Amino acid sequence: MIGFVRYGGVSAKLYALSGNLLTEDDYKNLLNQKSVPDIVRYLQSTKMYGDTLGTLNADQIHRRDLENLLEEDLLKDIKKIFSFFVTFDRNFMHLLFYRYEVENLKIAIRSVLNKEEYNINEMKRRFFDLGERSTIDPVKILGAKNQDEILDALSGTPYQEVVRNAFASYKQTSPINLIGIVENALDSWLLAKTINASKNLGTSDQAIVKEIEGERADITDIEWLVRIKAFYDLKPEEAYNSLLPFHFRLRPDHLHAMCDSKGLKELVDVIKEGPYSDVYKELTEENALSRITLLGRRYLRSKAKGSITKLGNFSIATYFHYVLLKEFEIMDVATITEGVRYGIKPDEIKERLVIKL
Repeated sequence: MIGFVRYGGVSAKLYALSGNLLTEDDYKNLLNQKSVPDIVRYLQSTKMYGDTLGTLNADQIHRRDLENLLEEDLLKDIKKIFSFFVTFDRNFMHLLFYRYEVENLKIAIRSVLNKEEYNINEMKRRFFDLGERSTIDPVKILGAKNQDEILDALSGTPYQEVVRNAFASYKQTSPINLIGIVENALDSWLLAKTINASKNLGTSDQAIVKEIEGERADITDIEWLVRIKAFYDLKPEEAYNSLLPFHFRLRPDHLHAMCDSKGLKELVDVIKEGPYSDVYKELTEENALSRITLLGRRYLRSKAKGSITKLGNFSIATYFHYVLLKEFEIMDVATITEGVRYGIKPDEIKERLVIKL
């Protein structure tokens, strides 16, 4: 009854929004478009993106602009969804927004540490526009020239201590190593805060958050360990200490076995003997780097798609169901747009999509 009171109206609205997600026929039609403007024009005809793209000149929208507009559309949806949750825990809602702020922070820090040259207007378009909910100015961080200036730019925010600790722990590593460690530290902080805040949602919703966020952490750490073995020179204990603080199906013995594996081939074997063996059954040493992200995303999308059936209509699962499916949809539209732009055959693009057609 509590779930119905809290989620009854929200579920109906989210169900309606989910009905606007792109269909398989939409994907097939997008794959057969001949140019980026053609893709924009097709999306303008859909219920999902018609309002956001409808008044724009398709011939003047570039690939990056399109992706930014679709991400803005997602944020608009999330804000709308939160307005439905009149009895929902506000602290938890803020943490769900922090996820996009953390992505902004990663982009900015990565640019500084890599000493990238950038166009400020292009960089601004890459950031999620969180408006008054934002606690950082990613453009200010972009102006930093070193680690100390990054920390100064984060003064007074919840991220300063997280980034400072990451810098201090790995100050002897190469820049690419450091970037990975900083990003994992931010993910760890956010995951711990989210799991802790879920205690205020009630027993049922807390269990759902632990499952959804825990499996996402599992998949993230499996991908991270593949990249460690391929690119980074981390000792097993360093690799283990860099993992996220919470998991769902990955147990400590299996995590240690992955960290202790010697080389990519051995790691792939350990992954295929673990709880996600069905997800990574086609993984090999040769294709690990090119397939690991896609296989994980496909699994998480399938879980999101079935979340309402498994976890219930009147629960926090309704939020994750819609938002995760739309996130993956935007990724796929970006992949199709990039493929069409470079003249890649539809069948080849299809193999790179999160959705399986």
